[in-house]
Amino acid sequence: MTSERQKAANQANALHSTGPKTQEGKAVVRLNALRHGLLARDVVLPGEDADAFEDLWNQVRANFWPVGPIEELLVDRIVNAMWRLQRLARAETALFHWRVHELKANRLAKQVCSYEKTFLDGLSGLSFSAPEITDKASHAEATEALGQATYERDRDEVLLGRALDADATEGDTFAKLARYETSLERSLFRTLYELRQIQDKRRNRPTTRISDAITLDANDTK
Repeated sequence: MTSERQKAANQANALHSTGPKTQEGKAVVRLNALRHGLLARDVVLPGEDADAFEDLWNQVRANFWPVGPIEELLVDRIVNAMWRLQRLARAETALFHWRVHELKANRLAKQVCSYEKTFLDGLSGLSFSAPEITDKASHAEATEALGQATYERDRDEVLLGRALDADATEGDTFAKLARYETSLERSLFRTLYELRQIQDKRRNRPTTRISDAITLDANDTK
């Protein structure tokens, strides 16, 4: 979540900003606000921090100062890729958390049952009587631990990881996460390179050799 200190700093900066003076400048601001609202609606999932996305969007725009629709589009793609990469990191953590506590809950459920002895109801021969607890202290301890493990397994914060796990096939969730990450990183670096080329051309200066630091996969057209 965005910290109160960050929000206060953003508000202070806004007070110092005089804003656009011309009608054209004001129209650009309104268009940027509309574009940001549409992008946030498309990219930010329910439960994600919209304020954090707004901070990222503002920081990236301030870094590149896009001019014209092409640069605006490329900057939006950069923000999109960065946000989705951050989401993948959260999803991986959530997935580990869920799987660890799923295993723990299963183990503790068996442990709880090990302290219970169940008898058939002698009258009907079909139903079971209330189980007899063979070790009350150990049973109570295991039951409490099972409740905690179940709570941790079912927390809302791990739903993102569980959604990815449900979408994956043949138990390859982590491999799928790695492929997503590689694809997003390539998309991010390509877009950064394209933006830098366009901006360098507009400013009449030699193109920055970002390709020296980033290996672009010419065969990757995704």
